[in-house]
Amino acid sequence: MNVNEKDDILKGFLELVRVVVVTVIVTVLILQFVQVSKIYGTSMENTYHEGNIVLVDKVFYKKSSPHYNDIVVVDYQNSGDETFIIKRVIALGGDHIEIKDDQVYRNGQLLKENYIKEAMVNCDDLSIDVPKGQIFVMGDNRNVSLDSRRLGCFSFKKDVIGKVFFKVPFF
Repeated sequence: MNVNEKDDILKGFLELVRVVVVTVIVTVLILQFVQVSKIYGTSMENTYHEGNIVLVDKVFYKKSSPHYNDIVVVDYQNSGDETFIIKRVIALGGDHIEIKDDQVYRNGQLLKENYIKEAMVNCDDLSIDVPKGQIFVMGDNRNVSLDSRRLGCFSFKKDVIGKVFFKVPFF
């Protein structure tokens, strides 16, 4: 092996190291802003199905407030463990939610929810004022969803991990 061949091998190795280091740095930076989440269960059908992979913007709510119908990832135990649920924002702080006769009302208005899988059946009636700085969330598959009806409202600054912004195709 001559000197030129050794130089070429060294240059190739250094280029590989550079690519790996840059890739690791970029990946770490991206993961500071984006979380990859997998859908477990059927509580968000028909919007998302079990096994779907979604990307979550972890900084969106640091500069903005939630909006009706945002789909969010919530740490429902806020324990440091991965106890995440993915749900739809139904109400914001200051809103009044009432569930009566298996229908959802926000501030006295019946919600038109074309995204739900099927009508709720045998749902307990509920009347709640959502505290400021909190959100009320529900799954789109209401009959199986663990959501604010049982877990209460969530602080969007403390409990919300981020806003779902993309479903990865083919998963």
